[in-house]
Amino acid sequence: MKSHTKFIFLFYLTLIVPLIFTTNAQVKGFVTYDSVKAPIEVYKVDTILVVLPDAFTIKESNAKAIENLSLKKKPFKMTSLPFGGIGLSFANVNGQVALMNGGRGSATFNNRFTFGGGGWGMPKGIELESSEEGIYEFFKMGYGGLEFGYILYPGEKIKFGTNLLVGCGVGFKETVPKSKDGDFKVFPVFEPSIYSQISLSKLLRLDIGLTYRYMVAPNFSYISNKNLNGFTCYIAFLVGSCKCD
Repeated sequence: MKSHTKFIFLFYLTLIVPLIFTTNAQVKGFVTYDSVKAPIEVYKVDTILVVLPDAFTIKESNAKAIENLSLKKKPFKMTSLPFGGIGLSFANVNGQVALMNGGRGSATFNNRFTFGGGGWGMPKGIELESSEEGIYEFFKMGYGGLEFGYILYPGEKIKFGTNLLVGCGVGFKETVPKSKDGDFKVFPVFEPSIYSQISLSKLLRLDIGLTYRYMVAPNFSYISNKNLNGFTCYIAFLVGSCKCD
């Protein structure tokens, strides 16, 4: 058994050693040896020698491609200087349509995200039911805060987006003739909105939006919290400066 094993080992050795040192052989060429009367296909050796270095090259190129992609990631930057202006809103308060004036403005980042602020107030209050004859009572309020938004469709001529105003509001009662019982209160306000901006020129935009005003527990004795919340539509003209990118 030992002599048979040695013979097999020497037989394979005579096949493998010539293949290792045959590097310039042509594809599908044959080498014949006196001791071994069998053709040997050298192209298999060439294939191994060529494919392995290519595999390492592909791996290295993939690593460089991933590195280049990470470097090409856009940084978070301002892509439009602030647009801001004044406007009018029509709010549903206590079952009445209240006219409010104010304004809003924001800057755009990465052509998608907006950050700014806005606020609205009543120049004329809504009328309340008076408990005394000859005395007229009105309710006035205003609110404002920071706005966080996202542009759903960033077109050149028209844009569609959403906003969330987070801030605080104030409300009080006004009487005629004037009394000292104003019942002044401060309360948190949240106002989500959806809007559209139409570019009238490079520096002027028409801003039209619909919002829902939610006031957190103002707890006035003469008007319910539910009647202070409601939908508002607004229109504003915004003036800007330039596009940074």
